Amino acid sequence: MKEGIEKDEMGRKFIYSDTGVKVFVDFKDNLIVDQNDPIIASQARNWRYNRGLVKGLSYLGSENSEDAMTWNVFKTLEKSNPECWFSEIFPQIIFDKDEQFIDPMLWFWDKFFPPMSRSFPEGSTQVDLTIETSNKLIFIEAKYKADISKRTKHDPNRDQIIRNIDVGSWAAKKRAKEFYFILLTLKTNTYSIDKLQYYKSNPSNIIEEIGSYRKDIKDYVALCENINVIYWDQILTSLQNIRLANKTELNFTNLIDYLNDKLFEGSGSFSK
Repeated sequence: MKEGIEKDEMGRKFIYSDTGVKVFVDFKDNLIVDQNDPIIASQARNWRYNRGLVKGLSYLGSENSEDAMTWNVFKTLEKSNPECWFSEIFPQIIFDKDEQFIDPMLWFWDKFFPPMSRSFPEGSTQVDLTIETSNKLIFIEAKYKADISKRTKHDPNRDQIIRNIDVGSWAAKKRAKEFYFILLTLKTNTYSIDKLQYYKSNPSNIIEEIGSYRKDIKDYVALCENINVIYWDQILTSLQNIRLANKTELNFTNLIDYLNDKLFEGSGSFSK
């Protein structure tokens, strides 16, 4: 048995990391929906701590796991009719009059490759959540207690936002779809927010980063218009509004309680 194991009031086993973060021994104790889904099981296997008191445990078991939050929120929403929640959660995304919005596809941690014209070496980009409709490809980069990465493995000048914009707009181009990028974060993650606004506010800032090899992008202004930030507390408010309006047959109470707990009260009170 691992050293330092404790139990919370619900009997869930956890260990405090060297930095004082609670990490559940069983990552499933950090989930409120579809704990046995093969997708979440694969993510849990692939991302583990490799040092310290929590060595060998899954990052998905961390109370600060943005992957667990993304799964809990959007896997729950996926079970409900998207017409009940999509526009409420993503008001920035406007559908075309002829767009068939019936059943958008949600992909968790799907991988996409950079443009072939990029000269710097770069592996695949794992996107936290990809939403695909008949006409749109939407990349969502989710952050919780941490800011975006300021550099990639091979390029110290390529931050996580421009990488998503570059890779996502290329993937959308190949699919003949309109691209959107959404940063989902806390309002306290000011570096991430400021960096997104830096790209959104001036097309020349994106051109400076990728314009030398992205000759396929004809309208950088439109690309900037499709870059947005959404805050976790906005999603909580949207869910509360959906519940009040009785817009869905699915009961969002457990999810609302979960987000309230994560955003305002500290970890530990939601039910498995």
